[in-house]
Amino acid sequence: MAAFLDRLVANGKWLVASGKWLMAGILFFSCEPSRLEIIEVFDNNAPKTAYEVSQDGEKERLYSWYRNGIKAEEMPFKNGVPSGVYRKWSTTGFIMESGHYRDSLREGKWTFFSKEKVPYMQGFYEKGLKQGKWLFFDENGKIIGEQFFKNDSAVGIWKKIYNDVVIEENSCHPANETGYFKSRSNEGKVLIYQECKNGKLNGTFMSYYPGSSLHKVGRFESDLRNGLWVEYFANGKLRKAEHWIAGMRNGQWARYDEAGNVLDKTEFIDGTGFFEDTSWQNNRIHGEIRKALGNGEYLRIETYEHGTKRSSADYLKDSPRPLVHGFWKKGQKEGPWRNWYRNGILKDSLNFKEGELLGEQFHYDSTGRLYKKETVIGKNIPNIVEMMR
Repeated sequence: MAAFLDRLVANGKWLVASGKWLMAGILFFSCEPSRLEIIEVFDNNAPKTAYEVSQDGEKERLYSWYRNGIKAEEMPFKNGVPSGVYRKWSTTGFIMESGHYRDSLREGKWTFFSKEKVPYMQGFYEKGLKQGKWLFFDENGKIIGEQFFKNDSAVGIWKKIYNDVVIEENSCHPANETGYFKSRSNEGKVLIYQECKNGKLNGTFMSYYPGSSLHKVGRFESDLRNGLWVEYFANGKLRKAEHWIAGMRNGQWARYDEAGNVLDKTEFIDGTGFFEDTSWQNNRIHGEIRKALGNGEYLRIETYEHGTKRSSADYLKDSPRPLVHGFWKKGQKEGPWRNWYRNGILKDSLNFKEGELLGEQFHYDSTGRLYKKETVIGKNIPNIVEMMR
């Protein structure tokens, strides 16, 4: 029957005459011992899903097609359940996935393709569960990753590979009592090392500068920072010291310059304190954050309320007048936003809703004259633009 279908389908598409699909008579009255039953069609009457059915009414194979007529899936059946070679095609006609079913479960080797005959992943199933080593490939067939499974659970050390260099190792899986995560640069230098337990961060954390000198060191316990965390300059001198208790800022924090001078120092109590121009309350940002931008030419001031950003404003250095000021809600721009020229004249008066421009938007030239009014109604609806004389 599969050969019959291939003869029926020309270049992966059903034959069409006078705008109608030629199925009746060919499909249901074939001299083949089995027949094809169309169970679902597209709005253009092209077949979407069909069963190949034996003379005694048993389902032998399931077929599906894309709307363009190209075959999407072929699933064999035995005793009413999927069994045999399964294949899945892309909308352009190459095989994306192939493997075997046994008693409705995936079994044996399965291969997944990114292009025609170009696999990107391959591995084994046992009774529908991933087992053993799974490999990942680049377009040239080189191995770029490997993963290990036991009864569908991640085990062992997973690896990512770039130009024959292992750039990532990860055994921080819930099924592993102890493990570690290690990332490397493309040259093989360690960037991050982290210990873990049963899939949670637990133990030593270390990060490194690209030149291999130590950047940060500390400890996690059950995914939470705990104890002393230290940060260094690339030359090895102390930059910052932090104290944590179960993920909460607690104790003395200090920041130093490369000469060892104290730049900032504070005492956190149960996550509340002020450090590096940032105010914290119950371990969440609360109040103002000040950030230098453009090599110090600009200053950004953001206000937070219990960890949620409420507003932001950008200033020229040492200027009391903002260049930009607006409001935030749930991480998106919300409400009025204003932009000013450097001389203090209003440039734009904008309105946002859930991060998108909405409503009336006003634009002014450097003399303060309104030259354009724009009304944004919504997505996929043309804006109403009024140019002023």
